[in-house]
Amino acid sequence: GDGRHDRAFDRRAPAADHAMIWASAEGCRVTLADGRELLDLTGGFGVAALGHRNPRILEAWRSQPVVHALGDLADAEVTVRLRDALPWPAKLGVTGEDAVEIALRTARLATGRNGIGAFEGAYHGTGLLALAATDFPRFKEPWRDWLPGPVHRFPFGEDPGELPADTACVVVEPVQGRAGARVPPDGFLTTLRARCDEANALLVVDAIYTGLGRIGTLWPGAEVADILCVGKALGGGLPLSAALFPRDGLATLWELGPEDVYTHTHVGNPLACAAALVVLDEVPALLPRVHELGERFSEAGWHGKGLLRAREGSADDALARGVLVVPAGDGSLIQATPPLTLSDDELSDALNRLRD
Repeated sequence: GDGRHDRAFDRRAPAADHAMIWASAEGCRVTLADGRELLDLTGGFGVAALGHRNPRILEAWRSQPVVHALGDLADAEVTVRLRDALPWPAKLGVTGEDAVEIALRTARLATGRNGIGAFEGAYHGTGLLALAATDFPRFKEPWRDWLPGPVHRFPFGEDPGELPADTACVVVEPVQGRAGARVPPDGFLTTLRARCDEANALLVVDAIYTGLGRIGTLWPGAEVADILCVGKALGGGLPLSAALFPRDGLATLWELGPEDVYTHTHVGNPLACAAALVVLDEVPALLPRVHELGERFSEAGWHGKGLLRAREGSADDALARGVLVVPAGDGSLIQATPPLTLSDDELSDALNRLRD
């Protein structure tokens, strides 16, 4: 060849030399390939809600007689059990972005409209439809000409007023995650419910980050949502998401013919579903603990709700002190989304290491 592919590869290679490589992870601790042990306040972006390598989840994986079925054509028995365990009808996905995609497409099917109401600071994923609703320009710019819409953007936490006539849905996070653990005023979701009712639009609550105990409740926003998106923690470490339909009749909108027109090879993966059953069983008992630990974060100067927390700081500085956090907001914040199983001693240790 002319060498262009080799040169392109060479330009990317140096970045890989500086990548953080995890060698092992257990509970709330991560060991890097260079031997450093870190306190993990990320939970793998909130995925490891029950801690890394949770024993019950490992056993659930080991005991599965089916590890892959036929996507939308044939469920494993454990996938059926998960569908039955969820509180509302659901369309399963693989990533959190899938759940948002399903929700927005459901709104299109229900209303025949294309408009999406979304908020400043929103993060809903990087697939094109979810990216249109997302408000992070650095992710959007390369694909801006391809993005669906229109998208009507409102200040987070404020009454958007009368919705534009083309609005199919409003999509909102109960607490904004990637924007930096931004908590709206009380009554915000109720106001959005009323605005959607006025416009005959659907309210989509994106609880992918906040759901399953992260902010102290199992299904945040479910009392007002037409569609509730969950993911991250749901699969216990494996990719699994769901668009849940608290509003009657929405699931049947997807009965569009003999084939599912939005599906993936790994929909309803048996191993992920087996882990999800453990998550659904264990998280309710941890909710009081989430509130206790959240109060300790608050007392230490971290804003947010439950165990979705942020404060000013540097993720690189935290790493040098032996604590894993992730950057958030405009990069001036650090964010903590630790396992819900974090112990008092582990939290004390982490907060002491991060103290100025």
